[in-house]
Amino acid sequence: MDFTSLAEFMDHLTEWRIPGNSCVVYKDRKPVFTYSSGYSDIETKRKMCGDEIMYMYSATKPVVCTAAMTLWEKGKFDLDDKLEKYLPEWADITYRAWDDNGNFEYLPVPADRRATVRDLFRMTAGLDYNVNRPALQEAIKKYSPECPTREIARALAKDPMCFLPGDHWNYSLCHDVLGALVEVIADMPLADYVKKTILDPLGMKETEFGMSDERRKRMATLYCFNDDTLSIEREPSQSNWSIFGTKYHSGGAGITSTVGDMALFTEMMAAGGVSQSGERIIASRTLDLLRSNQLGEQALKDVNWSHLVGYGYGLGVRTMMDPAKGGSTSPVGEYGWTGAAGAYMMIDPENRLAVFYAHHMLNNQEYYTAPRIRNIVYSCLEK
Repeated sequence: MDFTSLAEFMDHLTEWRIPGNSCVVYKDRKPVFTYSSGYSDIETKRKMCGDEIMYMYSATKPVVCTAAMTLWEKGKFDLDDKLEKYLPEWADITYRAWDDNGNFEYLPVPADRRATVRDLFRMTAGLDYNVNRPALQEAIKKYSPECPTREIARALAKDPMCFLPGDHWNYSLCHDVLGALVEVIADMPLADYVKKTILDPLGMKETEFGMSDERRKRMATLYCFNDDTLSIEREPSQSNWSIFGTKYHSGGAGITSTVGDMALFTEMMAAGGVSQSGERIIASRTLDLLRSNQLGEQALKDVNWSHLVGYGYGLGVRTMMDPAKGGSTSPVGEYGWTGAAGAYMMIDPENRLAVFYAHHMLNNQEYYTAPRIRNIVYSCLEK
């Protein structure tokens, strides 16, 4: 194995338009590549060294979905249970549909098409990422500054869904609602359950929901790439599509961590659910289910992002279905996800390969970085 070309590519990215980046690769349970390039803060020329705290954004999703599936393993829920069994407000949801005059009308969801737990995992419940929904904004105003996870999820059920549950795949706040489901079933805050089942057993001491003042001192500066000026700018706010609260644990975007910590998670997943210390975190067959495509023909058409060509979508992760179509050297069943600021998670159980890469820039250029990192890694394995 020779990872020179991966290091060179990371250097190319920091010379191109990425402020700084870090990557860890595990093969056969051993770290075989660790590298950082560029700066964690451009203005002060603080070099990226790999232990910076970053917003993981949607790289949170596989962690939370894995934690949720440990409850499934205990028989606490079935994937096809109606969501209203645990979150009663979902019994009364409506959805937007076109009337005969070409206008939207709000219709009640038929009892036989109510959203299921599976719909939350696979992003087919009918939600979107609009945080300006009236009921949601009303709840944020009412419950600030705490904004408990359960109350936010309750509010998300009040406004009409974008479509009839099950009809389409739509990237959305589904996993934030899944976080509330975990809280109800586990009878504890989402952050505590994830810590108990995932973070502590894996020794992920640098990972938590939110950002304490002490950890903020170690944070890589958050940037954003400006398409108009082709320049890197400091991001004045964390994002305009997030929900914040002292008691809000976002199942879709709430984790802050380091590249090294997140690599421990991806390595465990690639090893079939067993930690580096030998502790079983989750069953390998459960992970096989998690990485199995869960979408039908119509919903698969909605997974149309350029860097997801060849992939389907499982229980919270992309999953490779057609390597030839995707121009990929990864095998069928390779899986993972990304984050809005540039995190990239790749898990390949067949080859016992795990990759975690991250930079800290919104408008993250993942259409360019993600497929290239994936294919470069596989070429490095044979050198």
